[in-house]
Amino acid sequence: MSRRATAWIAIVLAGSAAACSEVTFEGGGPVSITLTADKTTAKVGQNILFSFDAVGSILDGVTLDYGDAVADTMYTLGSVTAHGQFLHAYTATGTYRAIGTAWDARQGPAADTVVIQITGS
Repeated sequence: MSRRATAWIAIVLAGSAAACSEVTFEGGGPVSITLTADKTTAKVGQNILFSFDAVGSILDGVTLDYGDAVADTMYTLGSVTAHGQFLHAYTATGTYRAIGTAWDARQGPAADTVVIQITGS
C-alpha cells in the first residue's frame, strides 16, 4: 500500500472514531400525551375514535386502557413524537375512564384521561 493510501485510511479511521465517541441524543422534550375522543357520549356498540399526540425523548409506545378491561398498544420504536388513533366500542352501559399512557425509555410514563359515558342501545 502506498504512503498516500495509508495516510488516507488513518485520517478516515481517526475521523470515524472521533465522531462515534461524541454522539449524543437530544429528545423532543418532556414526555407528554394528549388524548381526545371524537365523542364522549355514545351508545353500547357504537365506535368511538380515540386520538393521541405524544412527545418524549425515546418513546417506546402508547397504551390506551379503555376502562372496561380492554387495552390496546401502539409501539413507536424510540420516536420523539407519535400520533395515532384507536377505535373502540363499549359493550355495556356506564361511565368509563379511558387512559392513554405514553411510555418513554428515558423519562418514564405520562398519561391523559378522557371520561366516556355509554348509554343503552
